[in-house]
Amino acid sequence: MNPLISICVPVYNVAPNIERCVRSLMEQTYENIEYVFVNDCSTDSSVEILQHSLAQYPDRLPHARIIHNDRNHGLAYTRRVSIEAAQGDYIYCVDSDDYIEPTTIEHMVRAVRSKDHTMVIAGYMDERGTKKTMVPPPMIQPDEDLLLAVLEDSIFRLSGKLIQRSVFDLPSVHFAPEGMNYLEDRIVLLYVCGAIQSVCIVNEPLYHYVQHPQSVSNNKTYTHFACLVRYWQLTDSYLAERALTARYQDLTDRKKIEDKIHLLHACDDMTICRKYATLFADAEGRRPDIRLSRGFRITRFLTEHKLWILLRFYKIFVHFF
Repeated sequence: MNPLISICVPVYNVAPNIERCVRSLMEQTYENIEYVFVNDCSTDSSVEILQHSLAQYPDRLPHARIIHNDRNHGLAYTRRVSIEAAQGDYIYCVDSDDYIEPTTIEHMVRAVRSKDHTMVIAGYMDERGTKKTMVPPPMIQPDEDLLLAVLEDSIFRLSGKLIQRSVFDLPSVHFAPEGMNYLEDRIVLLYVCGAIQSVCIVNEPLYHYVQHPQSVSNNKTYTHFACLVRYWQLTDSYLAERALTARYQDLTDRKKIEDKIHLLHACDDMTICRKYATLFADAEGRRPDIRLSRGFRITRFLTEHKLWILLRFYKIFVHFF
């Protein structure tokens, strides 16, 4: 069995990194691959570099497509376009500033062959500047609750996972709404893992997740908080429709608080902090004793007591030290 693998890549203003990404995809040891790149109206030279890079691989070029959005729609919409356009048996999402090992798809397909798995998860390398950290895959048991794993963030990020294409056609699996460009993969994974029975784990770090200081995920704005609210609205609705709210209540309360404090801790705009200080008040009321890291505890205390000046000074202190 040599299934067709669709590698789906959203592209937007990644000129410094797109060539490395493309080379890693074109140099895969596995042969039966199609490539779907979706340009979200990049304003830099990303598309030119993409086209030039693809031209260096004439054998792979006929299997690569570049789709152009009519306007800048954002990551959630662009990811959806790439998956809907894919014709493979399995989908493998890659972010355009990341890259993968040459044997990544071969290893993933080998895992699929072993037991016809619906989804395959591997380890990855977390890269922040010159610092590289190997992150092993989650140790998920065959009978483990996959929804629990997603809600706990044991399974997260859509990129780097091999998922059977037919899963995305199931009526219970939805794409993130357009504009939800933060946590968009988390909600999709919730739907996916709620629809499948098991996953296969590959212990090797096959994906390189590259984090940049100025990336979207590191600058917390109104948009991040709005997406967080939307994520939990969708999650609560999904659990309620399946009569699972009570089953996961303690966990979702904890995660809501952790998610909120994470954004408050990383947000430098006190106007935003004031606006969202009371977000998830019901969860806060049910879990006043939740255990947080020292930094998050300080942020939570200062926010709860509306000590905005002290919170601002604390953030300045954290940035410098």
